Amino acid sequence: MLGHVHPDADVLGTLLALGLALEARGWRIVYGGPHPAPGALGFLPGVERYQVLKSLEGAFDVAVLTDCPNPGRTEGLIDQAKTAASVVVNIDHHPDNRRYGHVNWIDTTAAATGEMVYRLLVGLEAAITAPIATNLFTAVHTDTGSFRYSNVTPATFQIAADLVAAGAEPAVVSSALYERRGAGALRMLGETLSRIQVSEDGRVAWLALPAGSVPETFVESEELVNYPRSIDSVRVACLLRVLGNSVKVSLRGKGDVDVQKIAAKFGGGGHPNAAGFTVPGALEPVTRDVLAAVRAAVSP
Repeated sequence: MLGHVHPDADVLGTLLALGLALEARGWRIVYGGPHPAPGALGFLPGVERYQVLKSLEGAFDVAVLTDCPNPGRTEGLIDQAKTAASVVVNIDHHPDNRRYGHVNWIDTTAAATGEMVYRLLVGLEAAITAPIATNLFTAVHTDTGSFRYSNVTPATFQIAADLVAAGAEPAVVSSALYERRGAGALRMLGETLSRIQVSEDGRVAWLALPAGSVPETFVESEELVNYPRSIDSVRVACLLRVLGNSVKVSLRGKGDVDVQKIAAKFGGGGHPNAAGFTVPGALEPVTRDVLAAVRAAVSP
């Protein structure tokens, strides 16, 4: 079960759910990826087994990647997986998925990859235990922006209901995701949000974070880009943060602006309302280039 860089609840929840179901049938599973699971997701059942993998050792029958449209997001592990595993399975709902697996199941109508893994487990007649349900509910919950994105369908809510019936507890998941800040983290959030800038016409907002301005663990635990997105007049919100010699950019859109197309210009991808990419360079010039592309996209 191979995760992408900086694993989030979407990828961890789906990998852990599928892995736990297969283990119940006698499979031996290795969970891991290029970066560790964030501490904020320590409540996910089985996440303590997710390990940092710099290389794949030994032979595998199957390598599974979920919610990972670009093989480059595995820092080379996908190439090793193609050698180490007989079959590479790519399960995703991103429209720009590169179809890098031997088996590519791409459903762009699914609001979340968690929906797809749930349907897979039902098709396999696997038992949906409470740990599996918790992982999948968390994956669906986060991949849909807490059920707020426009691609959410009645099927999304039906699957969520089925997962709750199987043992997932929405209150526990929500508390773990949103109600475990320390007082220091709340002050840091206030200081960080004071950096938000808004364009003169009010349609673009961005938050640029220099290296060392906030701990990486803080960024991983907060959906910072959603704060500028919440401004009423904003159509595109941007979060830019320095990672080594590169800048990681997250884009969120509202209305008819397709931020996936903006991300594609920089080698990234995602969804029409949520996309991202990482580019080499310093924060100021990258911010300037990104804002120019965003302004062009929101122009009448």
